[in-house]
Order: sequence, then structure tokens, then C-alpha cells
Amino acid sequence: MKTNPHQPKIFLSLLLLVLILILPQTALAKHPGQFVKKIRIIGNTLIDPYFIDDYLDLGNGLTMTPKMMDLVVSELKANYNFHGFLFVEAHSTLKVRNGVMTIKVDEKEEFRWGRPRAERAVLKQAFLHGVTLKDSRRQKIIETLVKGYQKQRAVEGIVAKYLVKEQRQRIEGIKSQKNALMREKIAGRIKEYQTIVMNLETQETRRIELMRNRVTAAGMEKIDDLTPDNLEIDSEEYSDLDEFLDNAIFEETLNPGL
Repeated sequence: MKTNPHQPKIFLSLLLLVLILILPQTALAKHPGQFVKKIRIIGNTLIDPYFIDDYLDLGNGLTMTPKMMDLVVSELKANYNFHGFLFVEAHSTLKVRNGVMTIKVDEKEEFRWGRPRAERAVLKQAFLHGVTLKDSRRQKIIETLVKGYQKQRAVEGIVAKYLVKEQRQRIEGIKSQKNALMREKIAGRIKEYQTIVMNLETQETRRIELMRNRVTAAGMEKIDDLTPDNLEIDSEEYSDLDEFLDNAIFEETLNPGL
């Protein structure tokens, strides 16, 4: 399917001109833009490069902001959709080198779910069964297959989201169990530590109490050494000896030399 090479070119130029006019001056001041002389496409295999290059021809060049570059990418994707390619992705590098802006095209999803897959399927079945299809009939079958691919893609997307959600829930459940076990271990270690500290404090208290009792007992033994029994023994010994000496000294004093 081919388009008029001049009409898209004029449309893109007018669109960019309108964008320049409606953009606020403050936005332009924040993003002064880069001068682009040419737009280069990388990865395109589905559309004739002649139509792409003519569609994105900027003439003498244009100063483009990042927003304008994104708009060009959106217009390129719209051109792919116009040709029947609905799953082509594209993005700009947003860097201009030597006046050339590069846009990378990703056609992987298109070959998986779009017209190329449907065309290959129709050609294969026609060849295997020896059937010759008119172009109108072939295009109708291709459109039907593409619609079926779109439904299949949507279903797989829903299933993938569901599986991702389930997997996320399982991961969160596992993490929650691990966190609960970790909290239990930490609580057990804290209780064990508190028990050890309490036992040490109890043992220290008992040790101090025993030491105090031993000191008290030792003091009592010293006091017991000075009991009245010892004093009475000393008094008896003194009275026997000293009484004799006192009498002898007294007699010697009264009658010296006797």
C-alpha cells in the first residue's frame, strides 16, 4: 500500500510549524532546541525507505526541541499504522550529531503479531494446498488473521499481568514469612540475652551477699577472741602469782634481808 509522497511531507511540515507557533515562549526558552537538517531511520524493513525519507524531509532544516522530536516519532508511528503495521515501536535518541536526528524503529512485535506474520501464514497455506488467492481475498484473510492476533496478544497480556501479580503476591508472602521468622528469632535472642543478664545479676548479688557474710563472720571471730572466759583465766593466773609476789615484796619492804 503506497501513499502520495508529497501529501505526508506537507502535512508534517505544517504540523511542526503549528507546534512552533503554539508552544509557549517559556518552554522554548527552557529548551532552545537543536538544529536538524535530516532525520535518519534505523531498523525499518516494512516500508519503502523512499516514502519514509520523503515523509520526514525537513527541507533546509529546523530547530527542534525534545517535544518536537517526540512529535516526529509519534507521526512516524502513525505512518506505520496507516500502512497497516500496528505494533511498531519507535523512539528518538534526542541527540543530534552533525545535523542528523536518529530515530530507532523496533519491528519485533509487528513480526510477531502483525501483518508480516499473517502474510507469511497465508502464503504458506496457499503453497501447501496449491491454492491461488485473489489479492482482495488474500487481503481479507490477512486482516482477519491480524484481528485474531490482536485478540491473542490482548489475552496473553492479561494472563501475563495476572501471572506477574500472582508472582508478586507469592514473593511478598515469602518475604513476609521470612520477616516474621526473623522477628521471632530476634525476639528469642533478646529474651535469651535478658535471661543471661538476669542470671548474672542474681549470681553477682549472691556472691556479694556471701562475701558480706564471710566478712561479718570473720569480724565476729575476732570479737570472740576477747570473750570474758579468757579474761577470767587470765585473772585466775594473775591472782595466784601476783598475790605471792605482792606478799613477798611487802614482807621484803617491812623486813629487809629476811
